[in-house]
Amino acid sequence: MEKVLHFVKGILYTILLFLLYFLILPAVCSIILNKPLNSSNFWIRNLAYLSIYVFIFLIILAITHKEVFKQFKEFIHNPKQILNKGFSYWGYGIIIMILSNLIVTSLVGNIAVNEQTTRQTILSSPLYAIPATIFFGPFLEEIIFRFSLRKAFTKETIYALSSAFIFGGLHVLTAIDEFTLANIIAHLHEFLFIIPYGSLGYFFAKAYYETNNIFSSVIPHMLHNTLSVTLILLLSLLGY
Repeated sequence: MEKVLHFVKGILYTILLFLLYFLILPAVCSIILNKPLNSSNFWIRNLAYLSIYVFIFLIILAITHKEVFKQFKEFIHNPKQILNKGFSYWGYGIIIMILSNLIVTSLVGNIAVNEQTTRQTILSSPLYAIPATIFFGPFLEEIIFRFSLRKAFTKETIYALSSAFIFGGLHVLTAIDEFTLANIIAHLHEFLFIIPYGSLGYFFAKAYYETNNIFSSVIPHMLHNTLSVTLILLLSLLGY
């Protein structure tokens, strides 16, 4: 019974943070910032979007700050061991991600819609997209998909696989703009990208589980996204 309660509390906690991050807070901000978000002025529009990420970050941090700050202090006292574990698992994850991504891309004939959208957003709205992709996104995703989900699972493998599937699945769902049966069937091939996205999520989860420190996955995740953004900008400058 105690294990069931532990699981239910962890899932409810995860759902709460998930809804705040993806639905509730963005909806509230879009109402309040409706005019600047739709402004034709590049700077005003970008700053409005950036302020949404800052607001969401502060709210999620306010909810989780006791444990996050505690883990940050532990990280400061022992960064080498924590980062060694984090970067080791990131290395495994990125190898599997690249290999599986090459296979899936060759089968599908195109890159993931999530990746296409990210590239377009970074190039069209860099003022908010770059800090969101490099800093806010990784931090918030690790809090939800690793930190909060860990509260529901006690066994490492089940936790890592669950984190990987949810993390990968939500990245893929961006391909579906309308949840009708016909549209889902039309985008079934897109679900293959759960494998490359999920592989990274799996190893981030293992890093957090084994260190009990969220910065073992947050920092590699930030570095991963920084390299991705750098590559996108470099390819754009080269005309690709």
